[in-house]
Amino acid sequence: MNNSAMYSGSTSQKLKIYTIYWLGYILLFSLIQGLPTADFLRALSNEFYSVFPKILFVLLIVEVAMPVLFFQKKKTLFIFTYILSILFFAFIQRLIDNYIIIAYNLTEWKSEPLLSAPVYLYNVIKLQFVVTIPLAIKLVYYLAEEKNRVQKILSEKLKAELFSLRNQFHPHFLFNVLNGLYSKILSKSDDSADIVLKISDFLRYSVYEVNTKHIPLEKEIEYLKNYISLQQLRFDNRLELSFSTNGIIKNQVIEPFLILPFIENSFKYCLNDTNSQAWITISITASEEWLSIKIENSLSSNCMKNKNSETQYSGVGINNVKRRLELLYPNQHILTIKNDVDSFFVSLKIKINDIP
Repeated sequence: MNNSAMYSGSTSQKLKIYTIYWLGYILLFSLIQGLPTADFLRALSNEFYSVFPKILFVLLIVEVAMPVLFFQKKKTLFIFTYILSILFFAFIQRLIDNYIIIAYNLTEWKSEPLLSAPVYLYNVIKLQFVVTIPLAIKLVYYLAEEKNRVQKILSEKLKAELFSLRNQFHPHFLFNVLNGLYSKILSKSDDSADIVLKISDFLRYSVYEVNTKHIPLEKEIEYLKNYISLQQLRFDNRLELSFSTNGIIKNQVIEPFLILPFIENSFKYCLNDTNSQAWITISITASEEWLSIKIENSLSSNCMKNKNSETQYSGVGINNVKRRLELLYPNQHILTIKNDVDSFFVSLKIKINDIP
């Protein structure tokens, strides 16, 4: 079995690997200490007496301190915990040495003071030795998992970009935008130049700026505004739309294409290409800790007739966002989707204070 199974498998697998590891440790040190005096059995019993503090120390560091502190980028607190733990368990080891092993098993030996530097340091070194291998395996497995996670993120991001680009450059969408621009030009509307500028910014963002890992939240919102403005050309006065932002902080960043699929979805299902009326409400609010996005839209008559499940309206883009959120913000996001009789509601909260 691969060593990483010690950390990736079930509790029973971990228990099995740890058991093998500790038995190997006990046999090794029993041989080291027992062979010179040809008294292997007594050395073996001594190791059994002293192994329990070592087990507790390793479990504390490897199974608790590393996941909770080290892997959460709290390295200073991890080092402080490590030093205190190794000193504490070395002292416990000294108590076992003096009051159990020497008192009952090595009676011919003279006990040393509990804080005697040489023997205390020897116990610290043994604790350091016994934790090194499990700690190294844990770290190697964590790095491998992080590499795999980054690869998955890049893969999902690429899928999201390709999916979004496919939607944005779909002939139906472009034809509607160009037709809207054409009608504005014919009527000599003052909005024509602004529409051209929005198209330019929209295409530039989609092709170039989205390649960065993180983008400023303000830039993402500006992109969304351009997308919404261009979509409104398609529906003229048939769409009642509310878009609001609150508390946006300039230095906040976000992964690209996380919000757009939900907005694309709202336009897709709120209106048919008929004379029906529809509405969309979009709210983006940022605090120091959370980014909150709420999107609600009416459903077209066709959607209400064919409605059977929430997943009917999720689509490839929404499923992609769900996977990306799980990879990018594990345990740091809340996604709520409600499919009512005549409306569709999405609420997404992302914890942004830990965004690198």
